[in-house]
Amino acid sequence: MPVRKIPLNYRNITGYVHSDKSDAYTYFESSLERDALILCEFDFRVKAFKTQPRRFDYILDGKKRHYTPDILVEYINGQKHYVEIKYREDLKKDWHKLKPKFKAVIKELKPEPNTRFKIFTDKEIRTQLLKSATFLLPYKNRPYEEYQLATIRKILSRGLAMPINELLSLCTTDEMEQAEFLNSLWYGIANRIIETDLHAPLSMSQSVWVLCDTTNDDLGNKNDNKGGDLV
Repeated sequence: MPVRKIPLNYRNITGYVHSDKSDAYTYFESSLERDALILCEFDFRVKAFKTQPRRFDYILDGKKRHYTPDILVEYINGQKHYVEIKYREDLKKDWHKLKPKFKAVIKELKPEPNTRFKIFTDKEIRTQLLKSATFLLPYKNRPYEEYQLATIRKILSRGLAMPINELLSLCTTDEMEQAEFLNSLWYGIANRIIETDLHAPLSMSQSVWVLCDTTNDDLGNKNDNKGGDLV
């Protein structure tokens, strides 16, 4: 359960997303936080995440105060990130108020191994990757034909990247069957069985290839505390 109750909010969108990596229904306080959760759900490097995960206490002007980050993200490599989600405009406007909170979290997390504090803004979250993830997420658990996926992998195993429309024409000449193969292809891409450039708009002319094993840095690897690319 979240350590802080999420209130009704008449300024931002509140609701929940269905998750396989967190509580069955994970609540969010804004559309920007919802979008961050979509990226966490889609990212194969994320093992689990939790909203409103932990309260940090600190003293400011002689008074005891507390602060709760928006998300805790746990990665398959053992890294943990406590993440604050903020619109860049709000971050700049309220920085003098937010800075003491963030400093308190960073200080408390220092002794904890593989644990860091991150800030993600709409600049890092609302990218083409978010559009790709939003489109592909429903395909992760959608039924597909195993023989179709096997056929796609066999064709791509020749080692060359190939546009989707060309790949489908090699799978079958029947347009109805091509639509079925496309469903299986989206399943393969959503589950990282088939690779493509998710930072580019998805289209039928986009190239795909067999996924190779690679070592990826975790979320926000480019900056220590002010975020980075979400995926």
